Amino acid sequence: MVQSRQSRGFPGRLTGLGLVAAACILGGAAHAGDRTTAGVRYDVSFKGVTIAKGSLSLVLDGSAYSAKAKMEPTGFATLLTASKVDAEADGRFGNSGLAPGRYKLDSIDPGMTTKVRMKMSGGTVARLDAEPPLDPAPDRVPVTAAHRQGVLDPISAAMAPLAISAAALDADSACDRSVPVFDGWTRYDVALSAKGTERLRTPSYDGVAFVCGARWMPISGHRADSDSVEYLVNNRGLEAAFIAVGEKMLVPVRVEIETPHGLLSVRATDVKLQGVRLADASR
Repeated sequence: MVQSRQSRGFPGRLTGLGLVAAACILGGAAHAGDRTTAGVRYDVSFKGVTIAKGSLSLVLDGSAYSAKAKMEPTGFATLLTASKVDAEADGRFGNSGLAPGRYKLDSIDPGMTTKVRMKMSGGTVARLDAEPPLDPAPDRVPVTAAHRQGVLDPISAAMAPLAISAAALDADSACDRSVPVFDGWTRYDVALSAKGTERLRTPSYDGVAFVCGARWMPISGHRADSDSVEYLVNNRGLEAAFIAVGEKMLVPVRVEIETPHGLLSVRATDVKLQGVRLADASR
């Protein structure tokens, strides 16, 4: 019997970080030989109760990037779910934005194992293995070949190369963008808009974070008549915050999603950077 997969809601999509998510396509360049690393740890909470721990590790080497994201339940939540997520992506970045080359996802949920293996070239999905398949439904919007072009995988979509210097960065330049995402099953856009700034203080980091409002816009792969899709489309309670990793990349440090049952929050508990001057981080 073939197991089918329901389309996931916004939290699952925005994680490649299920973790945070959101975004990309600013553009920027790195000098060959420059190597910067960033490690972010997250707490995932629902209605104020921590239910999972997450992490994002990023390596920027010249114009190449590689990123890994993990999430697993913690505390009382381990009694309710066995959900674990491991995802990774790599590619190149430059003046035209991010160019993903490979995306991998392994997710273990109660009663279901999810897997994606995706190779990309020039923003187009060249090879794809996504299991299990989406369940057939008369209202499901079909994914066309065009929907697999000009897209980012969920991990790459959670970052954005800098088009301007970190010193000149503000919420407008960090946030005002739309991110085209394909997760292996569904195609959607995440539209970001500037909301302001906030201070991020962790044991290893103290600096400014840029706060963005987010809107989820389905393109294909979703069920058009789904109540959850309608809720997400109309949800104004989506917010993400990013910090700059030196002069190279924005990475997510907070995502908050209002659900019908309470607030789902992903927040950075620590950030460690290497290859970045302190002044770049804390300006």
